[in-house]
Amino acid sequence: MDWFERLSRNRYIEALILANNQGNLLRAAPPLANQDEVLPSMLQALEVLAQTLIGELGRGEARMVHISTEQGHLMLFPLIGSTYYLAVMVELSAPLALIMIELDRTLRDLRPDDLAAYEAPFPLPEESDDLDAREIIEAVQDWLKRRPPSAKG
Repeated sequence: MDWFERLSRNRYIEALILANNQGNLLRAAPPLANQDEVLPSMLQALEVLAQTLIGELGRGEARMVHISTEQGHLMLFPLIGSTYYLAVMVELSAPLALIMIELDRTLRDLRPDDLAAYEAPFPLPEESDDLDAREIIEAVQDWLKRRPPSAKG
């Protein structure tokens, strides 16, 4: 089980969204109905706004942006020099301190290869018009073998 899947199984985390700074949605749990570039771009804009505000106030660098609503919390984490963004949505009654400990332990150890593994396109055989189940399974197994060891969980 990889880091993303482990976080998605936390009983207090309602949703996770991983995006890159190119406006691409890389992974979501649960899957999102709309896979366009609007949400990843909004996450990046939120982080840029937070960094600018914190810079103006002379408070260093924003490591997390936290928005609290009547229904829950949204936490946005810039990763690997703001190359990636992880949005974490948790329920209102969630023990935020405990969740933050788990998130900190998980995110501080991430390396560029851990996240780049999510950007690799899913390889299919050359002639994808007539794929059968065996070919799809082989393509998936081949892709799993090529992932960096740190992305395998």
